[in-house]
Amino acid sequence: MHASTLFASFATAALVSLANAHGIVSKIEVAGQTFESPLIGASGDNGPFYVPTDNSPITDVTSENMFCGSVATAATSTPSIDLSQGNTISFYWESGYSTSNWPHNTGPIFLYMAKCDSDCTSQTASSTNFIKIEQQGFVNGAWAQAALNTGSPVTFTIPSDLASGNYLIRHEIINLASTDENFPACSQFAITGGSNTYSSAQTAQFPGAYSATDAGLADAGSAIYSVKTNAEYTFPGPDPVLSSDGSDSSASGSSSDSNSASSSSSTVASISSSAGATSSSSTATGVVVLPSSVRLASASVTLATTTSSVSVSAVTTPAAATGSSSSSDIDTCATQWTTCNAAYMSATASDNSTTVAYSCQTAYVNCVAQAESAVESSSVATAVTSEVASSSSAADAMATIDTAAATSTPVVNSRAFAKHLRRHHAGVSRLDFH
Repeated sequence: MHASTLFASFATAALVSLANAHGIVSKIEVAGQTFESPLIGASGDNGPFYVPTDNSPITDVTSENMFCGSVATAATSTPSIDLSQGNTISFYWESGYSTSNWPHNTGPIFLYMAKCDSDCTSQTASSTNFIKIEQQGFVNGAWAQAALNTGSPVTFTIPSDLASGNYLIRHEIINLASTDENFPACSQFAITGGSNTYSSAQTAQFPGAYSATDAGLADAGSAIYSVKTNAEYTFPGPDPVLSSDGSDSSASGSSSDSNSASSSSSTVASISSSAGATSSSSTATGVVVLPSSVRLASASVTLATTTSSVSVSAVTTPAAATGSSSSSDIDTCATQWTTCNAAYMSATASDNSTTVAYSCQTAYVNCVAQAESAVESSSVATAVTSEVASSSSAADAMATIDTAAATSTPVVNSRAFAKHLRRHHAGVSRLDFH
């Protein structure tokens, strides 16, 4: 073979290999519907997809392409999603030029959503405020991203009470194997859900949400391989939304979402009084005496497939009842997260055609948040107890002084003294003199 011909063959093979080394979102499954993206450079209907010019990563986090990637053509339709028919959304990744699977396996995965003012195609980077729905890192000791190597999708849970409207969905993979490589992919849908705007959730704009010096990005390369757990990794961007971040959330911050289509549920841990706890009361001075025992109710996470379901008991944190806080509380939540993910991976591995609802990360985030809330509530109770004890000590001192004074000039009648004893027993350090 002529040298030039041989070189051309090698060059072509190298280009094909390079092209297949990255990827784009090739398919989305949500609420019982399936949408397939056209290949890069293909003509025709894009559907809900914003199709990029190529499958290369964005390596500069300040680039305008961090918004939705290097978009060549915008979406041509806005399909409707009824969250009552299913609120999980699954993304499949391929090379964009063929059906080759996603090749990378190191780094986090995210789902961001932003409500559009009207038509999502008119949204700009500066006018779009995303909320982070979910983030995924390690699953059973490996990055969740690695499952894409086998052709499996990554699945997220959209809050079922999310306010209805047109949404720009920004799904992102970050490959940290050698350098920071960002793969943002956008799509748009008209969502029918609830009325929760999640108005108090942290928001992010792209570019702007990430900095090259962020720990979760700066560790790209050799340093990332020493990171083995989610606790050791710092996710870039804002915190994921919580059930308490919305305008319709209850005062307690606890909620439960039901998804009849996927038969999956997540009962969020909530703070409640123990069965035998003393009920809240108020003294004459207006000081509230909190229940003597506060516990964190256990939560359960159910992962269901079309043929079977996997149930995992969620964490109960006894430390919250004493007002103490330690890393062990969060570690327990992390252990539950790992167990849930292991069950999820096992369920999906048994049958790639089975749709499995993923809610482990949401349960983990709420577990941590509720544990911290329980500690705060218990700390308030401890502070009040300390205040009452202090008042009681002051009352004892006052009683001693009054007794000494009474030997020379008694000024406290029996009725007033009885009234004092009742208040002293309640921790009130004041006498009524007549």
